[in-house]
Amino acid sequence: MVLRANIPPSSDPLAALEDRVDTAGSKPLITWYDLDQGIRTELSGRTFANWVDKSANLLVSIDVEDCPRVANTLLVTDPGHWVGLVWTMAIWQLGGQVVAVPREELAATNLLDAAIVGPRDRHPVPGVETIACSLHPLGAGFRDRPNGVTDYAEVLSQPDVHWRVQPENPICFHGNDVLRWDELTKVTPSSERVLFCPDPDPWTTIRTALVAPILGGGSAVVAVGGTNEQLASLAEQERAILIQAS
Repeated sequence: MVLRANIPPSSDPLAALEDRVDTAGSKPLITWYDLDQGIRTELSGRTFANWVDKSANLLVSIDVEDCPRVANTLLVTDPGHWVGLVWTMAIWQLGGQVVAVPREELAATNLLDAAIVGPRDRHPVPGVETIACSLHPLGAGFRDRPNGVTDYAEVLSQPDVHWRVQPENPICFHGNDVLRWDELTKVTPSSERVLFCPDPDPWTTIRTALVAPILGGGSAVVAVGGTNEQLASLAEQERAILIQAS
C-alpha cells in the first residue's frame, strides 16, 4: 500500500518516481561512470525504482522497522555512487531519515537502526544492523563474505513489492545540513540531462543527481576520476550538459 504525503506529485520525489515509472520508465535516470576504472552503469527510472523497492524490502527483512534512522556512509566514502543514491531513496520510501556522516562519527550518532557501508570499511558498526555493499557494477556480492554484516547482494532475492510509509519524524536528512521533508519539495526540478562530478557535500550531490531529475523528468550522469578533457568528451558522448553540482 502506498501512503502519499499531502503534497502534489510534481513536488514530491517519491511520488514523482512512481509517476515516472508509469509514464517514462525506460528513460535513463542515473548513469554512473568511474573514468579511471572504465566502469559505466546506467539505470532507467524503472530499474532504479526496482533497486529502491528491493533495498527497502531488504531493510524490512532484517527487522528494521518503518521510519528508520539509517547511516548511509556511502554518501561520504563513495559520493554520487548509484548504490548510495538507491539507498537514500529506499530509506525515504520507508519514511526514514538518512544520516550522511563519516563512519568515525557514528559512535556519537544516537538511535541508529541500521548502517550502510562500502567495501573499504565493511566490518559491522557496533550494535547496529549493518549492510555491506561491494559496489560491483552489476550489484554482485563480495567474493569473501564479511562476517557480522548482511551482504547487499542479498537484495537480489528480495521481492519487487512497492510500498511507501508516511514519515513520523519531520527530519529526512542529517549531514552537514539537517533537512526536513518539506525541503525536498523546494529543490528546483531539472528536465535536462546533466553531467557532473560529485560534490563533497552529500546533500548537494543528492539534490543534483537524484531529487532534481526525478522531480523534473531529467537525468544525471555522475562521473568520478578522469580529466577535464575526458569529462568534456563524455558530456558530448552522453548528450549531457556539463555542470558543477550546486
